[in-house]
Amino acid sequence: MNSLTSYPEPSEPSAAAGDDLVSPSQAALPSDLTAIHHQLLTLLRAPGQEGAWVSLIDGVGRRIRALVERDADMALYLQVQSAQRVQDHYSSQHALFCAVVVDLCLHHLNVGDAERQSAALATLTMNLSMMELQNELIHRERTPTLDQRRVIDGHAQAGAQLLRQVGVQDPVWLEIVELHHTDPPPETGFAALSPTQRLASVVRRVDVFTAKMSSRRFRAGMPATLAARAACLGPDGRPDVVGSAVIKSLGMYPPGSYVKLASGEVAVVTRRGVKANEPVVASLVGRDGRPLAAATPRDTADRSHAVAGIVRPAEVRGPVPPVRVGVSDRL
Repeated sequence: MNSLTSYPEPSEPSAAAGDDLVSPSQAALPSDLTAIHHQLLTLLRAPGQEGAWVSLIDGVGRRIRALVERDADMALYLQVQSAQRVQDHYSSQHALFCAVVVDLCLHHLNVGDAERQSAALATLTMNLSMMELQNELIHRERTPTLDQRRVIDGHAQAGAQLLRQVGVQDPVWLEIVELHHTDPPPETGFAALSPTQRLASVVRRVDVFTAKMSSRRFRAGMPATLAARAACLGPDGRPDVVGSAVIKSLGMYPPGSYVKLASGEVAVVTRRGVKANEPVVASLVGRDGRPLAAATPRDTADRSHAVAGIVRPAEVRGPVPPVRVGVSDRL
């Protein structure tokens, strides 16, 4: 395994994209992520109740980053597909989704391994003090009560204090949690921020971006392109440093999202492409609106199969198991 600081960038797909056999290590990734989420959920529900809680959550962060290193596209595919469904354990699933994206963004920004680990741990625990409330709110249509709003507004500081109480001593981890909902002054550019403020800025932006992509009981999640427009673009319609890192790390159409092709077919994105607007896809629905007998790889660099638009997840009967589209050979 390569160093955690050297993720492979998206590569040019082969002529037989989607037909190659997937290695056992890739095939195991979905079940690995499920096991990681189960451990994360257990730890977040009972902070500090195990003597080695800090060490255990540190291990979860390292396992997530190792899986992203192994196959970032598969990790993204699974998290994007999961976010498109209303989840019983939204808070922990959201933390896991954020941790995957944060680490990819920090790799793009050339952040060192130690800082990336601290950022991963902060991302996993940023909503520790309001986990149950967060899970409750995604199933409710009405706005939070005054008391709930107080909890939401104070959860960053409360979370950092709770982490201190259970033995966290990493100052970068703690400061990111404290700052992850604090916007720096508008006139302060990214380069002028302290190193920890930069990390918090990435976590904050990814938090917003992934939340907009995630479905609630009374609100469908946004397609990635619309979420990016809302979370990553400035008033001038251009992404800033952090917004650009998010878009370049995930592509315009992240794995797991759905697109309409110039041919009229509907496809699911399976991997990022060399160009942000040319992802690797597999068509699911033909131009006549009927499901294809089998998912069919398409080359979006070919004008006849170029991405022509986005498709909202609610318009596709999903989720689409990775085995069906050649992302993995088994669940």
